[in-house]
Amino acid sequence: MNRPFHRRTAAAVAVGAVSLPALLLAASPAHAASASIEPPTSEMPWCDEVERAEDISVFLEGVPEEVTAPEEWQEYTYQVHNGTDEPIGPIYTRTTAWYNSNDGVDEPYPFNLQWWVDDEWREVPWESDSYDGHFGEIAELAPGETGEAQIRTRGHLNRPGWVDVTVSARFHGAEGSEDHYTCYTAERAEQWALIVADEEPEPTDPEPSEPGEPSPEPNAPQPQTGSDGDADDDRELAATGGSSALPVAAAVGGVVLVAGVGAVVLARRSRTTA
Repeated sequence: MNRPFHRRTAAAVAVGAVSLPALLLAASPAHAASASIEPPTSEMPWCDEVERAEDISVFLEGVPEEVTAPEEWQEYTYQVHNGTDEPIGPIYTRTTAWYNSNDGVDEPYPFNLQWWVDDEWREVPWESDSYDGHFGEIAELAPGETGEAQIRTRGHLNRPGWVDVTVSARFHGAEGSEDHYTCYTAERAEQWALIVADEEPEPTDPEPSEPGEPSPEPNAPQPQTGSDGDADDDRELAATGGSSALPVAAAVGGVVLVAGVGAVVLARRSRTTA
């Protein structure tokens, strides 16, 4: 009974031994080993030129698509990945944010932007002149390694709008000299909506009448009004007798018609007799 189990176990171990290196090589940056991001300590390098880093990527993990409570903390992860085959360092990390409203006010409104370091949350000094606003530093990032930091943000007002977040990383090129330095940078922008629930609509039903106040009769007939021309026609009809004179005129006309026919018949008979 145990032999099939042992065979399956041995086969699984063999397959795992063959496929494990391939899986490690194909691992995404999010699952690669992470390097520590610490507050900057070394002097920022002077950059005569800034070029785009081809094999260094920076991105955010876990950002929301929309937020229905702008005043609550939203947490996500800053990540920078070394896709080259050489170690790189130091790498300086930076992130910025803006809370924008679409309720008629153009200027952004106050918010907090913090990162987790030394077992506490600290404000991100992205508007500071110190280290050109870079909040962290990675001493060295090995090939295939990812550095990351936890970030959180919240607005001070419950207003509809959107959040703009930009993350970047910068490092000094190895080919720099004393007279000319080239820096390489990677950056990415993220955005999510701020949705605030509208206030409850006011009731549209009519207010109930006060006690003792007579309520209007339902479907009460309304007086019919016409144009001035219709009113004049009605007045003329009333002055000439209107509908009450029509039967009498019809009767008189019938008697006259019968008398006339009789007179014609008598006249013809008189000619015949003569």
